[in-house]
Amino acid sequence: MQILRFLLLATWFNGCCVIIVATQLVGAPLYFISKNYYYAYMAMTKQCFGILITTITQWGAPTLVRVSGDESVKGQLSLTSDGRLRTMFPDRLVFMANHLVYTDWAYLWWVTYTAGMHGHIYIILKESLKYIPLLGQGMLFYGFIFMARKWERDQPRLQHRLEKLKSRHSGPLSGKNSLDPMWLLIFPEGTNLSANTRKVSDRYGEKVGIPPNRHLLLPRSTGLFFCLQQLKGTIDYVYDCTIGYEGPPYVTATRP
Repeated sequence: MQILRFLLLATWFNGCCVIIVATQLVGAPLYFISKNYYYAYMAMTKQCFGILITTITQWGAPTLVRVSGDESVKGQLSLTSDGRLRTMFPDRLVFMANHLVYTDWAYLWWVTYTAGMHGHIYIILKESLKYIPLLGQGMLFYGFIFMARKWERDQPRLQHRLEKLKSRHSGPLSGKNSLDPMWLLIFPEGTNLSANTRKVSDRYGEKVGIPPNRHLLLPRSTGLFFCLQQLKGTIDYVYDCTIGYEGPPYVTATRP
């Protein structure tokens, strides 16, 4: 039954991905007609994928999520009448998080869904992911930022994408002051936590005199700092999200 359930969910998920990518291809010519309508159209297809991710998680791997925050987010977290999480975060922000497992982004996309921002998330991720069939093509249409982890190559690419995120539009789904809503998601650790990546992180920490972390890798500040510099004046908030999972010690995280 588990195998059958997996096959049914995989078939349904892949079928939905095919439909979403086909929808993107149909709307791609809008770029040459009206960029305002093009970006709004792609945001709607991104909403569809956000709903898909949330739905397949709920059906295939129901997860109890505990959400807490400090005084800085007081009044921004609440529950709806039927018990669902509702967040009231700004339309434009930088969202950084630790990176424990490959599916962290799915739960963070769900957070954007609770704020009605699931069509306006932009993720900074490694370059190899854009070659995944269907998903890679979809992420290119979504304007995700792919990094080669070599700063001399990544800097001009990142700057180009950030300039687009600062551009102003007046079409559908445009936000305040004609700046489109945007949640820029970055994982400063650069990769997910594992035994091998922890060894690399600890060796570097030893060189620079930083004691090893129990549950985190040393973050790489260059990309995050560059993003904040380039987006200065168009965002006012940086949200720091810590993710933890019940289970093996190396995937149970608390910030030091």
